[in-house]
Amino acid sequence: MLKSLVKFLFFAGAALTWVLLIAWLVFGDRFERLLDERRAEAVGALADRYIASQTQSTSQTEVKTVAGLHDIEIEVEQLANNIFRATGVANSYLIQTAAGNVLFDTGLGTQAAKHKRILQAAAPGPITHIILSHSHADHIGGTKYWKAEFPAAKIITHRGFIDGQRYLLDLQDHFWNRNRLLYTFMPEQPPAPDAMFAYGGIQPDELVDDFNQMQFVVGGVEFVVMPSPGAEGDDNLVLWLPAQQTLFSGDFFGPLFPMLPNLFTLRGEKFRDPIAYIRSLEKIIALEPEQVLPSHFDPVIGKSDINEALVLMRDATRYVHDETVAGMNAGKSVWQLMQEIKLPPELEVSQGHGKVSWNVRSIWEYYSTWFKFESTTELYAVPVRTLYPELVSLIGDTQPLLDLAQSKVESQQPEQALHLIELVLADSPDSTQALQIRLQALESLLERAWQTTSNFSETGWLQSRIAKTEQQLENLVTE
Repeated sequence: MLKSLVKFLFFAGAALTWVLLIAWLVFGDRFERLLDERRAEAVGALADRYIASQTQSTSQTEVKTVAGLHDIEIEVEQLANNIFRATGVANSYLIQTAAGNVLFDTGLGTQAAKHKRILQAAAPGPITHIILSHSHADHIGGTKYWKAEFPAAKIITHRGFIDGQRYLLDLQDHFWNRNRLLYTFMPEQPPAPDAMFAYGGIQPDELVDDFNQMQFVVGGVEFVVMPSPGAEGDDNLVLWLPAQQTLFSGDFFGPLFPMLPNLFTLRGEKFRDPIAYIRSLEKIIALEPEQVLPSHFDPVIGKSDINEALVLMRDATRYVHDETVAGMNAGKSVWQLMQEIKLPPELEVSQGHGKVSWNVRSIWEYYSTWFKFESTTELYAVPVRTLYPELVSLIGDTQPLLDLAQSKVESQQPEQALHLIELVLADSPDSTQALQIRLQALESLLERAWQTTSNFSETGWLQSRIAKTEQQLENLVTE
């Protein structure tokens, strides 16, 4: 029985090899391209299942965040007679015309090959243009697959896309390590330049500048590509279909709608320009869209509701900006303004991604840089932490610091408790009591975050620090 099975597998394997060889000889590059896509789809499906299994949604908040993106099924949906959406972590869109199809964003690398297959099944035809909303990896992952099949398709990006792609690639190791603190399922190392899901390598064919828009017609459908720098960087584009009053927004608003813009990213990127965002919002408000198709989550439909949300986002951003500038001119410190500036009730908007206090600091440093005129030591590469061990030794005993830190936690001042614990741990990194108090302070901050903004980056960071502290305490017990 076993001998027969081995013989069957041997000849079946040989037969399959011949089939593949003949297919390659007959179909050449097309066969190789399809093989690459199916391999990417299979590997991507395995990666996505693993990531989804490691990504836990929380029931502690009713505020929508990006935590559920990996739970979205990959499928195709027809939104209009000529508009198709492939869903997933990020959406890919196909606009079908009688003279060829136009793409807007191409999805996350691990999901992009499947996006391509199901979109082509739903709306076959050549691709004439590939419009990329910006240079983030989850919006450009399938570009190479589409371009390989349709080399004549024009890739359209913002002029800033080229530099955005460059610096994200130059700093890939740096950003990767920061991202892994928030997204713990990520591999230890970024993909190699020639890897299946490697970032970068996109060469735009046509560029759009900040002060110009691009218009073209395919199959009687008018397309307007508009620059929209601001909330997700300076290389944002949106696509407008005038006849259908439909806006393809990419990440211009961020992943949520409506939301306070994310002028600062915890994972690290360049600051975003708040005034550029406001100006871009005003251009979009003037369009009066009836439908917004974002590159994350679901469409938003209804002119009145959309306009109300757009005005809210503009006015909330303007309020935070103007209050920060006024405070700077009044001589207030950035720390004062981070504590003082709050949105008035009529401007309350989701802070599930962007956050008021962080935007205050971003605006401050965007305009005034990192030197705050508070201490000469800011100018030199000697942070105060370097003195912590000596300060503790002068005190002679860490117990007063520990007692004070505990009292700060109990009086709902966890930030001050963390400062004190950092002093102790600089001198005694294996102090069980210090780690236990740090854990209490972090848990207090996390509970506060859930009860207020439920900001995804804040809660993700705090959860990662809690997990690290718990691991340190466990290691001390087992040693």
